[in-house]
Amino acid sequence: MYSTQFDPRLNKIRAQCCPQSRYDVVIKSARFDQLLEQMMQRNGYLRPTDLSPTGIEALVNTVTFMDWKKYHKLSVINGFIDDLEKDYPAICTVSVIGKSVEGRNIKMLKISNSDAGNSPVWVDAGIHSREWISIAVVTYIANIIAKNFHNLPKSITNKDWHFVPVLNPDGYEYTHSHERMWRKNRAMHEGKCVGVDLNRNFSCGWGVDGDQGSSASPHSVFYRGPAPFSEPETVAVRDTIMGSRTPFKVFLSFHSYFELIIFPWGHKAEACPDYLQLLEGGAVMARAIYESSGLIYKVGSTKDLTYSACGTSTDWSYTIANIPFSYMIELRSKKHKFRLPKSQIIETGKEIWNAVGKLMEFVDQY
Repeated sequence: MYSTQFDPRLNKIRAQCCPQSRYDVVIKSARFDQLLEQMMQRNGYLRPTDLSPTGIEALVNTVTFMDWKKYHKLSVINGFIDDLEKDYPAICTVSVIGKSVEGRNIKMLKISNSDAGNSPVWVDAGIHSREWISIAVVTYIANIIAKNFHNLPKSITNKDWHFVPVLNPDGYEYTHSHERMWRKNRAMHEGKCVGVDLNRNFSCGWGVDGDQGSSASPHSVFYRGPAPFSEPETVAVRDTIMGSRTPFKVFLSFHSYFELIIFPWGHKAEACPDYLQLLEGGAVMARAIYESSGLIYKVGSTKDLTYSACGTSTDWSYTIANIPFSYMIELRSKKHKFRLPKSQIIETGKEIWNAVGKLMEFVDQY
């Protein structure tokens, strides 16, 4: 049973399909997965006209929309942000900022009170499709902000929040249907799908260091693509940010699994001009995480804490888009790697929400 106390839209379904029943939805169990997938792709929620009265054989008690007790497929996530727009139209707007290689929509949720003095904040996840926890955490944060907006501190409400929960929708869908460890997008090369590492496809430092910070080989997991911004997914990021009338102040790109807070540069060894400021902001986040869960995140530049990485989104956002607070946050967990148990989603979401909140207080000082 999916209770109407959690989703009042199901009242319509009950009224039209099973008005005397104590259950919200009854459908033939054999068709449940297929039916739910089709309906979620269209609308993100069930419609009365989609439920046939014929052939009803079983009570289905597993109807689940967006929650943070498990990892969800693309259709559920897209339906979730569409629902936020419907439920909170005064502050939530959903737009399509581009199309993926395979033609899927790249959706962005903007949460804003439309104050002209707000600073834009960019938050993306899933640029590497196997990093499922990044998508769960970004939707967790978006949910908190949308549903509690008027009770949140000014450091949150004086921002225009731009959430792209699934920047690589083709890859993410592929990890659910075919290969769980797929990292790249689904770009074709010489008639085969080999994929491009989207976080090596941005123009800043693209191809620098040869095969040290990215790869020219289409078969490498670090394949940078034939040219900077050769992929529609990275073009969507570039065009949205560069097309903004108000310059972005914060850029947050979520990954997993090294438990790090890193900032430019990845394509060269020397410190970036705002190294100390970025280090301090990162330390503020790391402290908030530790106070929330006891987990220790290291803070530093990309090249210092990981390895040479050329053509990354954070190097581009800091250097080309001039976003002063540009961070890549590597979430949990070094123990489980890319397969973080679903039981840790909410705890991870809480610690990162605390970290993001503290960062917003910090950036308001500048």
